[in-house]
Amino acid sequence: MTSSPALPLVERASARGMVVWAVGVAGYVVAVFARTSLSATGVEAAVRFGASSSVLSLFTVLQLAVYAGMQVPAGATIDRLGSRKAIAIGCTLVGAGQIAIAFAGDVPTAIAARVLVGTGDAFCFISVLRLLPAWFPGPQVGLVTQLTGLVGQLGQLLSLGPLVWVVHSRGWTTAFVLAGSVTLLVAALALLLVRDGRRHHVVEVHLPAGGPPPHRTTTFSADDVEGVLVRTWRNAGTRAGFWVHFTTPFSAYMFALLWGFPFMTRSQGLSAPLALAALSVFVLGCVGFGLLIGLVTSRHPHRRLRTVLVVVAAQVVAWAVVLAWPGTAPAWTLFVLALVLAGGPPTSLIGFDLARATNPLSSLGLATGMVNMGGFVSSLVVVLGIGVVLDVVGESTPDRFTDAGFTMALLVQVPVVLVGLVMLRRSLPAYRLLVGRARS
Repeated sequence: MTSSPALPLVERASARGMVVWAVGVAGYVVAVFARTSLSATGVEAAVRFGASSSVLSLFTVLQLAVYAGMQVPAGATIDRLGSRKAIAIGCTLVGAGQIAIAFAGDVPTAIAARVLVGTGDAFCFISVLRLLPAWFPGPQVGLVTQLTGLVGQLGQLLSLGPLVWVVHSRGWTTAFVLAGSVTLLVAALALLLVRDGRRHHVVEVHLPAGGPPPHRTTTFSADDVEGVLVRTWRNAGTRAGFWVHFTTPFSAYMFALLWGFPFMTRSQGLSAPLALAALSVFVLGCVGFGLLIGLVTSRHPHRRLRTVLVVVAAQVVAWAVVLAWPGTAPAWTLFVLALVLAGGPPTSLIGFDLARATNPLSSLGLATGMVNMGGFVSSLVVVLGIGVVLDVVGESTPDRFTDAGFTMALLVQVPVVLVGLVMLRRSLPAYRLLVGRARS
C-alpha cells in the first residue's frame, strides 16, 4: 500500500461540479433509455425481425450478459482512463448500437446491435459514481448516488413515452436513428464538459484510526489478482449480498425489460396505453421505494434482511393473484403487480450494504461487482426461460400469446426465487458471525 500527496477536501458542491454531474447523469439516462427500449417496442421488434419468443428474449439476454460480463473490464478502464473518457466511450457504443438496430433487417444484426448497447451501458453508471467523490463533499456522496439512480429512471420513462410515439408516428428507423444521435451528442458533451476533478489513476479511501489522514489518497497493489478474487468471493458478506441481489430484482427486470408489455397486452388484454401506464407506475414506484427503503435501512440497519423477505413475499403474492385469477386479470391487479415489483431493484441494493460491511476497502470494488452480478444472472435465466417455455408450448410469436401459455412461462420464476432464498438462508449465519466478530 502506498500513499500519494494529500489532496484537498471537497467542502461544498460547486456549480462546475453540478454541471459535471448533470452531463454524467445524462449519459446514464440515455443508457437506461437504450437498455429498456425493447420493452415498450417488443411487439414491433418481433414483427420487424420475424423473431420467435425465445429469439426475442435472446436480445435482452445477450445485452444483460454483456453488461454483467463487462463490469470488471469497464471498471478497470475507468480507473485507467477516467470517467470523462469512459462516459464518452460508453455513450458512443450505445449510440452506435441504437443506430445499428434502426437499420437492422435480420436477427443477427439486431443481436449485434444489442451487444453494442450492453457493452456501452456497462460504462455509464459506474463512471458517474466514480466522479462523485471528486466533486461533492463526503457526507453528500451517498445522497447524490441515490439521486443518480433515481434520475436514471427517466430513461425508461422516455422509452415508454416519446420512443413509442415516434415509432408509431414516424417509423422504427427514424425513432432509433434519433435515439442514437442524441446519445452520440451526450458523448460529445461528456468530452467537452466532464472533468475527472482528480488524477484518475488513484482512488480515495477512508482509512481507520492510525492510518493516513482521510484526505490522503491511497492505492493498493493488485498483483495477486487470483488471490483477491478468491478471498473476496469467500467473504461471507459478499456471498450474502450476492444472494440478496440474486433474489430481489429479477422479476422486476424481466417485467420492465421485455416481457411485461407483451404479457399485459397479449395475454391479459390490456390496451397499449394502459400497459404503458402500468410500466410508468413501475418506474415511479422504483423512485418511491428507493427513497422509502433507503430511509428504513439507514435508520434501522438491523431490519435490512427482514425488508428483503417482505419484498420477495409481496412479489410472490402479487404474481400468484394475477396468474391464478380466472380468465384475464382486471387492470387494477396488473397496476398493483407493477407497483409491487418496483420494490425489487431498490431492495437489491441492500446486497451492497452487506458486502460493504465486511470487505476491506482494497477489494470493495470487486466485491460490489460480484454482488451486482447476482441480479443479472437470475434475470438472464428468467428472461430466456420464459421465451423458451413460450416456444415449447407453441406460442413463438406475439399473435399466438395466450393467458395459459404465459402462466406456464412465468412459473419459471418459482425455482429461481426458491434457489435464491435457500442460498441466502445458508449464507446468513456466516455473515452474522463475521459481523458479530467485527463489532466485538
